[in-house]
Amino acid sequence: MRRKLLILFSVIFVFTIIVIFYGCGKSKKDPNEVTNYLKDLKTYSTDFIIEIKNDKQVITYEGKHYYSKALGHRMELGQDRVFIYKGDKIYAHDVKNNVRYTVDKKFDSGFLLSFVEEYINLLYTNEEIKYEFKENEMKKYQLIHLLIPGLNKDTEKAVMYVELTSNLPEKVIIYDEKDNEKVKITYKNFQPNPELKQELFKVE
Repeated sequence: MRRKLLILFSVIFVFTIIVIFYGCGKSKKDPNEVTNYLKDLKTYSTDFIIEIKNDKQVITYEGKHYYSKALGHRMELGQDRVFIYKGDKIYAHDVKNNVRYTVDKKFDSGFLLSFVEEYINLLYTNEEIKYEFKENEMKKYQLIHLLIPGLNKDTEKAVMYVELTSNLPEKVIIYDEKDNEKVKITYKNFQPNPELKQELFKVE
């Protein structure tokens, strides 16, 4: 009987030691790994879906983003409109009516907040960045909480969901001052650092 108890206690002791060492040796994910990866992106392309919520309806836009740190940003909104962002200007092309016009970037109607690089830029300037980790049955995410500068009460803060296996953003949710969800941007087919042709950013 004593021998059986001794064996049982020995097994429990060894198991406990293994669990303790495994728990201590298991490294936590460094949030800077994700942010450094995003900061190092030179180019990207992605499909996107923007869902803007108000009290009466949800307005949806779909399109594609092309970004080059050297050349600017191109947004294709559906099949009918193309916007190229360079410096403080937006060069717009109404494809359907073959009309081109230029406006100041400050008059952007809110599409700027759909650009991934807007949140990457906030990683450099935001003083109240918060991180947390979440997972569902299929994926693990790092959530990056950011304050959006400006005085718009409907777009006060944002949370970017970054999938941890790829370090790529999958969505951004924007909240108002009362923590109501106002905008959701979903990214699909995100390609990091693709080779983009200069013609994509050509302004006529």
